[in-house]
Amino acid sequence: MKTLTSSGLPIAYADEGKGKTIILAHCSSASHRMWQRLIDRLKVDFRVLAPDLSGYGQSALWPADRPFDPGADAQILVDLAGMAEGRVHFVGHSYGGAMALEAVRRLGGRARGMTLIEPVAFPLLRAAGRQAEWTRIERLIASVNGKLAAGDKEGAASAYMGFWLGRLNWWLAPRRLKENIVQTIDKVGLEFQAARDADMPLLGAFRSLDVPALLIQGSRTRKPAKAVVQILAGCLPDARVETIAGAGHMSPVSHRDSVFTLVRQHIEECAQIRFAGAARPKAATDSAASDPEWERGAWRRART
Repeated sequence: MKTLTSSGLPIAYADEGKGKTIILAHCSSASHRMWQRLIDRLKVDFRVLAPDLSGYGQSALWPADRPFDPGADAQILVDLAGMAEGRVHFVGHSYGGAMALEAVRRLGGRARGMTLIEPVAFPLLRAAGRQAEWTRIERLIASVNGKLAAGDKEGAASAYMGFWLGRLNWWLAPRRLKENIVQTIDKVGLEFQAARDADMPLLGAFRSLDVPALLIQGSRTRKPAKAVVQILAGCLPDARVETIAGAGHMSPVSHRDSVFTLVRQHIEECAQIRFAGAARPKAATDSAASDPEWERGAWRRART
């Protein structure tokens, strides 16, 4: 792992392969290691930069004596893009997808393409008038941060993961996974607070992002996450949506092959290159029914 300084914090990142640059951004409570199998696939033909966002993996925690900067994690991606030659393709999942979207907005023409897997850009719900979905997220934020304010990290982790996995699946989750979520829940709370307090985004700002975008969602994910994908599909001028049948929010791990095939295809299309001897993968939609054990295991594997 290498280290860069971003927003005054030491940030760890993986740097593998050579060629056109791909930047990968992980979800909350995970690390760059959630992408390891995708890195292994891409590094043969591309340079892959995969950071641990602040507070996760080997990167520094956000300082307790500094107000959280909602754009700090997006700035990590922008700083990594500054290390690349030429234009960059961004791939992000969940919180990492929201940060990748913001990085593309900041970089404009420096972005070659973006692949966003259920980006939790929840302020878009308010901007688009999706009140029912926004109210659900407001309640989630209030529950998580209320429990954190009371010193109940376990309760906050349960509220957070219960939303994505369901209460029963969270109750059945392995102890190690639960411990990992509790260890990172303070950062999740900061991210939620930033989403709640964010200025109303202007949808017109996204209509001007003329960057090829692939939006991936699971067929069984939560309604607010689907709504964000729908909003972006209507705003971004060059976007298409792919749905992974049977998948929930953690499709990059629970339905890895299907998701990574789509990611690779989109990267190649944006780069306008094909590689000798590399057979083009079939279109990927996973028809297997969603397995709760996959979903629980997905979060565990994303952390380790």
